[in-house]
Amino acid sequence: MRNRLSGDSESALSPAENAAQWRSVIQAMIFPLFFVVMFSLCYVSAFHHPVPRDVGLVVVGPEVLTTQVMNQLNDSSPGSFAISTSTDLEGPLNDLASQKVSGVIELGSTLTVHVASGGGAISAQAVEKVAQGIASASGVPMAIADVAPLSSGDSTGTALFYFLVVCTVGGYITMTVVSQVAPNMRVSRQLGALGVMGVILPTVAFAISSIFVGTYGATASGLIVMVLIGMLYTIGIGLVSILATQLLGQAAIFVVMTVAIFLNFPSSGGAIPAQFLPLFWEFLHHFWIGSGAMQSIRSVIYFDGAGLGGGLLILGSWAAVGLVLILLVSLRKNMQQKQLQVDDVQGVSA
Repeated sequence: MRNRLSGDSESALSPAENAAQWRSVIQAMIFPLFFVVMFSLCYVSAFHHPVPRDVGLVVVGPEVLTTQVMNQLNDSSPGSFAISTSTDLEGPLNDLASQKVSGVIELGSTLTVHVASGGGAISAQAVEKVAQGIASASGVPMAIADVAPLSSGDSTGTALFYFLVVCTVGGYITMTVVSQVAPNMRVSRQLGALGVMGVILPTVAFAISSIFVGTYGATASGLIVMVLIGMLYTIGIGLVSILATQLLGQAAIFVVMTVAIFLNFPSSGGAIPAQFLPLFWEFLHHFWIGSGAMQSIRSVIYFDGAGLGGGLLILGSWAAVGLVLILLVSLRKNMQQKQLQVDDVQGVSA
């Protein structure tokens, strides 16, 4: 009966109405097509073949030996590593702990490779592979020292990236829902709703994820800062959504998805470190919003805050610029509405 009624309803449409209906459906299909094309293009191009490029590496030991090893590595893997040498171990280890380099190879009767898995498991594995080759060629055993190890609950190092993903989707969906259920809501109230949800969503995301991954081995203060960074990031994504909706209306979804999903996740360095991405994605990593969040969270959780400033600068810049642009657009629209009202009054008076 329901199918018959549905068929009767459609058959009752005039040819013009049927054509309009199909035109609307075809236009709506642009979005899933856009999603599939952009997702395939961005994610496959970024992740299909991670290759190290200028990965920071320090070889420590007697100058004659370190120079020889450096030359051999440069010849065997040109462009893969930015190699320097040192006769002192303390300085390179400090650079490793502050994320200035990705690995330190200490030559000796036992070759010790110092890595920081918290900065990216792929980076650590690449450095270990190089060190293993040197140890095998030299006929000495190899030991691994990890100055920023991953926690037992996050053995792949991807849990922080998933936290980033959840915060992204939360910030985006929040303002998408607001624009649908209350399209005429004042900007000040939209910002208020975003502020509330920007606090709630990262807190809930962390609470649930901690059931599975624990506390990442971080201190209580580190976890608090991590959640605060998540809040700032979620609000930043929401600001992008508000601004795009102000300027583009329903078409804003294409811009927001591009900024927050298609360009954001590959360039963040969360799934694959930036130095293993193609040049375009590594370039975006220097200033894109997700990169700022990922750098900040990693710095707090695994590196005792070393390098935190750079990530926060990116995040803060996105949030500040987004807020200023939203207020300017809102002010301009208000002025235009007032001018229209004045024109209407003058027209009636005339």
